[in-house]
Amino acid sequence: MHIEIMLDKNQKISQPVIDAFDAEVNRRVTAIFPDAVIRVRQGSYTKIEMPGLKVDEDRRRLSDLLQNVWEDDSWLIEVTQRAPKA
Repeated sequence: MHIEIMLDKNQKISQPVIDAFDAEVNRRVTAIFPDAVIRVRQGSYTKIEMPGLKVDEDRRRLSDLLQNVWEDDSWLIEVTQRAPKA
């Protein structure tokens, strides 16, 4: 199963935030779908593709999980802790 998440580059999301989001999505998704291959990148608009998911229930579970990751900003704490001090 492949999952591709594109984040709108016009939102100006920093690379450390994208990397942290990628790591958190990978951690949570592979706990439920161990064979998942996830790619998070910037694109011209925000889009999620899940071509390997044919069962509606799995698509719903994955959509809910991705929404939860985005809304739960606890994974951002790591990014702010790693940021260089000015």
